[in-house]
Amino acid sequence: MKSRLTKLVGIALAVTLFGFLAGCSTPDDEAQSSAPYTPVTVNHEFGSTQITQRPTRVVTLSTSWTDTLAALDIPITAQFGEQGYSGKDNKFPWTPAHGGETIIVKSMADMDITKLAQLNPDLILAGYVGQKETYDRLSKLAPTIPVMKKGATVDTWEDIATTTGKIFGEQEQATKLVSDTNAKIEKFKKDNAAAMGKTFVFAQFQPTGGIGAVNNAEKDPSAGLLTQLGFKLYPPLAAQNKGGPTRSIISSERVDLLNSDLLIAWPLAANFDFNKIPGWNNLTAVRNGTVLEVSNDNVPAFGVPSAPSVSYVIDLLTPVAQKLA
Repeated sequence: MKSRLTKLVGIALAVTLFGFLAGCSTPDDEAQSSAPYTPVTVNHEFGSTQITQRPTRVVTLSTSWTDTLAALDIPITAQFGEQGYSGKDNKFPWTPAHGGETIIVKSMADMDITKLAQLNPDLILAGYVGQKETYDRLSKLAPTIPVMKKGATVDTWEDIATTTGKIFGEQEQATKLVSDTNAKIEKFKKDNAAAMGKTFVFAQFQPTGGIGAVNNAEKDPSAGLLTQLGFKLYPPLAAQNKGGPTRSIISSERVDLLNSDLLIAWPLAANFDFNKIPGWNNLTAVRNGTVLEVSNDNVPAFGVPSAPSVSYVIDLLTPVAQKLA
């Protein structure tokens, strides 16, 4: 059974906000644009992409790129997002304001590339594209950066920030963004020392009753972020991973696999009734008030992490972490 967890967590769904450049340039902008550009080569899952000129018409297909560019005040021409998975009013609360156009499509997998071509991009920051054929089609329009780490579906927020700095000559600002975010992570861990090492489960609940839970903290970005924040994937659930899919389908007879200290619950239906799940009220997180419910509007903060989304997740988790002491 294929769930949206695989699609959203396993694929960098368009959770973005983007648009055409507007406004006047500042002296710093003018100085940067007139400075000689040093070509940059970015290695990725399909080989490498060389960027020989400073990009000025950037299109993003992944929220992690959008968030990072916006955080570094790098202009975005347009950002593609998927209908129903692009935040409330097609904007995520953690994405810094920018002047880019937001283009929402029914499905990123079936996106009409001609729409993208009409934007006349000189750089496409794509993230996960699936097949090499898709990458090849995008590359004919402009230099394209798919997932950089081979075997991954989402790059780390650190790699996104560092690469952004290299491409746009903003290494110092990118380094600061990474260090500032790491400082926030360390502060969260210090302020919630008693919660460190507590177990977590990140699970999706379907209207049909199906439950899918992440079982691999190394390959799943949501679990990876929670681990980075000091939590530990619930061992009985982690034991379900046999080297294959990074999520387990949990039957009503195995609700015990959700019995972690912290439970991130992502229902796919409005007003989802968790009480219908057998044994729900006996789960540790339910009894202790440490269930954090997320939705399509904010789950990409976990599944497609960026420096800004990490800060958002920390704010979201803090009240729950305080209960884990």
